[in-house]
Amino acid sequence: MIRTVLVAALVFLFAGVPAVTAQEANFDEQIRDADSMLARRQYEDALRIYRDANGLQDKKSPRALLGMARAYQGLKAHKSAADACTEALKYVGDSKVLDAEARNLRGVSLFALAEKADDKRWKLAEEDFRAVLTLVDLYPVAQYNLGMVLLKQLRDEEGLEELRAFVERAGSMPEAASAKKYIENPRRARENFAPDFSFTTMAGEFLSSEDLRGKVVLIDFWATWCAPCVHATPGLARLHKKYRDEPVVILGISADRDQAPWKEFIEKHKLEWTHFYDDRHIMANRFLVNVYPTYIVIDHEGIIRYRQQGWNSEVDGQIDGEIRSLVKKAKAAQQQ
Repeated sequence: MIRTVLVAALVFLFAGVPAVTAQEANFDEQIRDADSMLARRQYEDALRIYRDANGLQDKKSPRALLGMARAYQGLKAHKSAADACTEALKYVGDSKVLDAEARNLRGVSLFALAEKADDKRWKLAEEDFRAVLTLVDLYPVAQYNLGMVLLKQLRDEEGLEELRAFVERAGSMPEAASAKKYIENPRRARENFAPDFSFTTMAGEFLSSEDLRGKVVLIDFWATWCAPCVHATPGLARLHKKYRDEPVVILGISADRDQAPWKEFIEKHKLEWTHFYDDRHIMANRFLVNVYPTYIVIDHEGIIRYRQQGWNSEVDGQIDGEIRSLVKKAKAAQQQ
């Protein structure tokens, strides 16, 4: 008797509730799989599955389209990401959350595509970020994005106002630290400033990017297993000797798989500049280096002025010319 009542109660509870169709269940499973791949940065695989999922919804699923947009962003296909967001906005319906997510993603994509201060895409991105802030209060990062896009348009007073407001509500959000740097120096939003870094050198000294302000810095990402890197060594030695008494610092960042050949090479060839064994790729990741050798020259303000992947007979002269020009500017700045 008791069992009969319980079953009857369940039937009553679910009466009128539509069953989940096999197609809907398949859609949800595909979205979960794609989300998992996206989290693992398997962008192309995620994109393929999001597309399949969108097909199950007659290509009108805002969830799948937004997933596609995120995958496109991971692939740096920002135009495709913006287009996917525009398509998603057609189908978000009354969902303010989906609407806000689509506009924020599209704004970020347009931000990545824009170049000069008068690029119309800055304005379009601004419109999206402002719309997000009127839709929901779940996207404080949209205020950070808005502040950044205003700085890009040389509207510093407005941009700083938005960034200060963002910092007040950001709490522990990682963007808060970046916002404070832009508030301190709005030029960071428009100039290619090098990322902050710090490490302990081969000689056991702690060195940070802050210690190098006022100096010209040449960073050499290299390894002993890299033949072009080895061929470039004499040229670097000549640069080190030439600028030994100037405000110039050379940093050798090694991608060697073992410390022994690295130390042996440095000692054998008497490479007297500063060295760091980047076994965990901290510096390489920070500077987005995946090709060896890579050379980066940073000016006295911390702005990246030169970047070269690979080495040939002309690279030494290019680096020398860049350093020579930047040393003059560094000295002039010291005299002001």
